[in-house]
Amino acid sequence: MTCVICQSGIPEAGTTTVTLERGTTLIVFRRVPATICPNCGESYLDDAVVDQVYQAADDATAAGVEVDVREFHHASA
Repeated sequence: MTCVICQSGIPEAGTTTVTLERGTTLIVFRRVPATICPNCGESYLDDAVVDQVYQAADDATAAGVEVDVREFHHASA
């Protein structure tokens, strides 16, 4: 797959940081598995990873968290 942003890089496996803001909650996930373009740095997440990140952000918001920084951990299957 060629990067959709720069149109020249071939994304490779790696990790990235994802920052989400939900209402008054700011949550940062570190070391999220992603495919990253070595040319421009654009990152692509698998659907399962996106679902997990969104669920964790929703849970944090529901718990009243204002700011959270955490390591990403895959959910058990």
